[in-house]
Amino acid sequence: MLMIPLPFLPATALLVLAAWLAVRYSEPLRAHWLIAFLCSLALQLVLLGTRYGYGLDHVLAIQHLTGVLIPSLAYLAFKNPPFSVRVAAHILPWAIMWLVVHFATYLVDTVLALITFGYATALVVTELSGNETLSWAPLRYGKILKMGLWATVVTLVLSGVTDTIVAVDFLSTGGTHTKTIAAGASLAGIALLTLGFVYFLRSGRREQSAEGSAEDQALVERLSNELDRNQLFRDPDLTLGRLAKRLSIPARHVSQAVNRTTGLNVSQFVNNRRIREVCNELATSEISVTSAMLEAGFFTKSNFNREFRRVTGQTPSGWRTAERRKKDQIRL
Repeated sequence: MLMIPLPFLPATALLVLAAWLAVRYSEPLRAHWLIAFLCSLALQLVLLGTRYGYGLDHVLAIQHLTGVLIPSLAYLAFKNPPFSVRVAAHILPWAIMWLVVHFATYLVDTVLALITFGYATALVVTELSGNETLSWAPLRYGKILKMGLWATVVTLVLSGVTDTIVAVDFLSTGGTHTKTIAAGASLAGIALLTLGFVYFLRSGRREQSAEGSAEDQALVERLSNELDRNQLFRDPDLTLGRLAKRLSIPARHVSQAVNRTTGLNVSQFVNNRRIREVCNELATSEISVTSAMLEAGFFTKSNFNREFRRVTGQTPSGWRTAERRKKDQIRL
């Protein structure tokens, strides 16, 4: 009976996700690097399953060369830069690995671990430095992409640790425990991703204090005026990068000013403006909730309902009913 190796299952899930992004979200996201990253992960899992599931050790050389692409593609996936000579420099780790595979095979796992740790560190530093790694993405995707970024960092660190342990195993035992190490790493990765997903589902919105300076408040006022003047909030594909360009201010400064002044992130700040628009329409016209939602710039009903309840504490229909009762009482 033909057995399906465990790595084939997450590989299939990654390919489905990549296809889904390519077909449904290629226009708003334009996440070509992210799709390439998911496909590279899937390919590596297929090679891993082929090697250990069916004993085809000759795929090992391919596995080394494709594996070294994963960290660089992970970095590019969340930075999402246009292709340029500078971006082409990220092929350098692959060239280094090609030389190591052909001339210093015993260093393969060590070099792979160093490259992986290097890119994981670069992602963390870029994100924590306030450079707004995801400013290219529509605001509605910010939360899930940020979760994906940190999940990717964890995955890269786990991969780097695994490569380090494998390198030590080859030096000490000649690779006797490599299969067990790979299986353990796969299970650990699945467990960590599961815990992260559960944490994401259970985590609520964190309240933050608003202590913005006068300069921050002036910037937030400019942002509010810009949203109103050009009705930018109505664009469901609005990005932080686009807002920053309008204000001629770095994206991280806009994000930090909004956070310090209002205690909200930029996505919530824009959604607050959208909710005010919806409330105005619901209170002054007979427009349907769905039409008001779409005209205000929301893309999905689930996100709209969640944000409406966050701002008003009620459902849209419940809020409209309550407002009509208030007006009836005033007339009486």
